[in-house]
Amino acid sequence: MALCWLHHWEKSTALANPLLAADGSDALLALLDQDPHLVDTLKIGPWLDLEQMQWLAATYPILLHCHDGVVQPQLNAPQLAGWVEQTAPPWLSLHLGLPEHNPYLFWQRTGIRWPLVNQRKATIAALRNLEALHRVIHVPIALENQAHHRHSGHDYLVSPLFIKEIVEKGNTHLLLDLGHVRVSAAMRHETPESYLDQLPLEHVIEIHVSGPALYRGRLRDLHHPLTAVDYDLLRYTLTRCSQLKAVTLEYYGPVEILRDQLHQLRQFIPPSPSPSNHSEQVRLPSHR
Repeated sequence: MALCWLHHWEKSTALANPLLAADGSDALLALLDQDPHLVDTLKIGPWLDLEQMQWLAATYPILLHCHDGVVQPQLNAPQLAGWVEQTAPPWLSLHLGLPEHNPYLFWQRTGIRWPLVNQRKATIAALRNLEALHRVIHVPIALENQAHHRHSGHDYLVSPLFIKEIVEKGNTHLLLDLGHVRVSAAMRHETPESYLDQLPLEHVIEIHVSGPALYRGRLRDLHHPLTAVDYDLLRYTLTRCSQLKAVTLEYYGPVEILRDQLHQLRQFIPPSPSPSNHSEQVRLPSHR
């Protein structure tokens, strides 16, 4: 299993033999220079420029995450394939949701009950995009469950039945975001555990952890520090995910709080060899 930190002021932990991944900011790099076992791997994505992505991938074991939603008319499969080829991750993760731009975000944030894409069209689009990706990407693909804090025309996107259908028919893994689980379960008036038990946990390859919090009366995905509730939910989940390779911490706050959470997560995930293609682990320099 591996512990991972997302290079974005996010952190991740990976399981296939514990791998901790790190964000890649200067502060984290300095921490890793002092303690190279703090994380096992870095999680990177196109929020960095290509040069940074390539440098980090050449320097440290990485995971690759893209915010593209697979429920859209057409993904840019050649671009995604290029990033995979240039960074050589063990798998690629994407969002099981709509694109992260207007008008989709506006409708989601305002709760307008007008589905831009109904469930049938969403299923067709997601499976078509995944088929196109499988033709050009030769590493496994993982889809991340989303967080919906209010009802809208797209509630089906967080339905366990929809998630299971796309993961299984699309021949993908599941990137299980536990913060998103808590938010979506609250919106559906379910406990996180009962919501989790409906998901295809046998397909989980990676877990994201972060702390949701109440905002304007609703539980939101705010990436706060982990609480006892979040650690308990992780403990509940770990024994139910037989294919788990990594756990990723998503946190953007002070370095000291980041470090404390990583040490807490190490109690669940001891240091282990990287799941990446790198033959040996390399210490990150404190500066680029």
